[in-house]
Amino acid sequence: MKFFKVFFILSFFCFSFYKAQELPKVKLNQFRNSYAQDYKNDTLSLKIENPLFCPLRIRIFSDYLKNKNLIDDTLKVMANENSFAEIKIFVKNIDLEKIKFNINQAFGDDRKIIKQNNLALPFSKGKTYQIMQSNKGSFSHNDDYSRYAVDFDMKTGDTITSADDGFVVGVIKDYEYGGNDRKWRDFANYITIYHPQSGLFTQYVHLKKDGSFVKVGDAVKRNQPIGLSGATGFASGEHLHFNVLIPEKGKTLKSVPFSFENDLSSQSLKKNMEMTNK
Repeated sequence: MKFFKVFFILSFFCFSFYKAQELPKVKLNQFRNSYAQDYKNDTLSLKIENPLFCPLRIRIFSDYLKNKNLIDDTLKVMANENSFAEIKIFVKNIDLEKIKFNINQAFGDDRKIIKQNNLALPFSKGKTYQIMQSNKGSFSHNDDYSRYAVDFDMKTGDTITSADDGFVVGVIKDYEYGGNDRKWRDFANYITIYHPQSGLFTQYVHLKKDGSFVKVGDAVKRNQPIGLSGATGFASGEHLHFNVLIPEKGKTLKSVPFSFENDLSSQSLKKNMEMTNK
């Protein structure tokens, strides 16, 4: 009987653990906006909101409009900060119920000149952390989006701070789990901040569930606490993935080299180096 109880408890624990580690069924978006369409006087109008304090590059596709030879392929438009973009197409006798739009959006204006400046370390003053993975790390820093990121061995619940003044343009906070498998890549909690003076974007990834202190639209200051570290998404363990990005022409954002205070180049950082925010 005792054996049965122990076996039952262990089986229940393993089953619960397995269930807890299942991939989320829903992919979350780091910001929300809306669009409205209208048709008057043989003119189709599409109005897309940009609620962010950064530019948005918007690409719009419609099978219906392409099949009717109303667009060649994809409509491209820029929406400035905290505004909207509007497209008008002259067309007669269309069926509004058949029009479906696929809208893809990318942060930033790829025509803006980037001004590199020294960034603050993304953790509290007086704290010291080791580098787990540096630029071009083979584990996960091996594509255009993450090539120059730096991972710090921060524990779950450690405080993350903003690397510079800016505006919060993306937050995901509701995921709970992660794992050492690329299938978890789209299920990390993170914060994206736009720094208008430089044109840079910074991202702080793998935050714990409900570990964000900020929301989209907030203004933040350099060294301001913004969240708590964790291990959500594709992660071999608890840590902070810190990435600096710029808009890439025709694509989304790409990771770029950067410098911390005292002109410390990210490309000079090596695994196991200790970093202290003095």
